[in-house]
Amino acid sequence: NGGSGEWPTMSLKGRIEAIQNFIVELKTKREEIVNVLMWEIGKNVGDAESEFDRTIQFIEMTIEAIQNNASNLFDKTFQTISTTNALVRRAAIGIILCLGPFNYPLNETYATLIPALLMGNVVLMKIPTVGGLAHLLTMEAFAKTLPPGTINFISGPGRETMPPLMSKGTIDGLAF
Repeated sequence: NGGSGEWPTMSLKGRIEAIQNFIVELKTKREEIVNVLMWEIGKNVGDAESEFDRTIQFIEMTIEAIQNNASNLFDKTFQTISTTNALVRRAAIGIILCLGPFNYPLNETYATLIPALLMGNVVLMKIPTVGGLAHLLTMEAFAKTLPPGTINFISGPGRETMPPLMSKGTIDGLAF
């Protein structure tokens, strides 16, 4: 739907609540995700647990930062940097394509995906060919907590999947 629909029009409070519910659901999958990170990409148990826990901590800290600045987060403000004056306005920009690396598939992907969602964007996540099984375990949590169409997934080799997506002009932002 071109990045429109229920999610982008939902209030910031509503989006935060949905992501907080996602955290609750994701925590129920911790052991499975940790095991997948160990078996699929060869992380030891400590590194796999750390990646999961850092991801949860990042999401919670992002929500806290937004809540602490919510009163002026979406206000239009003039800012001056050096000799440049700019009117800064924060808003959803549409469809964001998030690419995840294989070596930190959860933490690095969610470092761009969660802020994009919280700002009201619709996300298309390109699952890494190796390291993508962890994301398969998160799909159910997304489906339970976010409106349909908020997050979508694509898999396959990047050289085959990315050119057609980027050439269409329907992707508004790329996060990697």
